[in-house]
Amino acid sequence: MMKGSIIIALLLAVLLTAVSCENVLDGEPEYEEAVAYVESFRVDTVAGPNVTLSFICMTPTPCWSFSRVEEVRSGRSAHFTLYRKLKRNVTCIQVIGSFTHTMQVTVQDTGAFTFKVYRTPTTTLDTTIVL
Repeated sequence: MMKGSIIIALLLAVLLTAVSCENVLDGEPEYEEAVAYVESFRVDTVAGPNVTLSFICMTPTPCWSFSRVEEVRSGRSAHFTLYRKLKRNVTCIQVIGSFTHTMQVTVQDTGAFTFKVYRTPTTTLDTTIVL
């Protein structure tokens, strides 16, 4: 009896794994990813070379969440593009949503440093701090 229960449990585990990995096995990613639309950002704290930034991003539905940040440094500035993700095949209420993201950035040199955040693909929100 015990041996039969173990076999059934193993078969169920394999079946559930195959179903949960269906999109990945078919070559389709589990999440859809897109550029996040940054509504606002601010410098929260500056502690020596460590700067904490907070972002508020708007999403088409509340089912979108933070995915990743792309950072490009150029001289005395850093450009950030935030990305959002949505799990595929999920039913979601159709209202505007948002998420917040906080991150820490290290600035090596003293003096003025500018943060540029892509609000849309063609516009940025900028702020400059002095260390």
